Amino acid sequence: MANKKMKKKGTQTASAPASKVEPKKADLKKADAKKAAPKKSEKKAAKDKKAKPSLIARAKKYIGSVRSEMKRVVWPSKKELVNYSIAVIVSLVVVGVVIAGLDALISGGLVIFSGLRG
Repeated sequence: MANKKMKKKGTQTASAPASKVEPKKADLKKADAKKAAPKKSEKKAAKDKKAKPSLIARAKKYIGSVRSEMKRVVWPSKKELVNYSIAVIVSLVVVGVVIAGLDALISGGLVIFSGLRG
């Protein structure tokens, strides 16, 4: 739907005559002045939007949102927690052994390459 509108606009601008009469500068200034002058209610609404709530109000809102999020959390059971903890500890040990092995291999290779003793 938007493409059809864009095509129509494109064809209209393409077929428009090149000698189009432009409005006078005075007319443009009047139109800009009308657009630029906001109404009193708009000024008040803009001022209210810019006003920050107090620190206490923001803290209450934050704590309320934290409480609502904590109610949505699905907590693991004790058995799941133990299983997850064991999996993490085993993973840490395996990764630590792999890193220690690579470190020993690389340092041994450097000692052989450079001919120095550690």
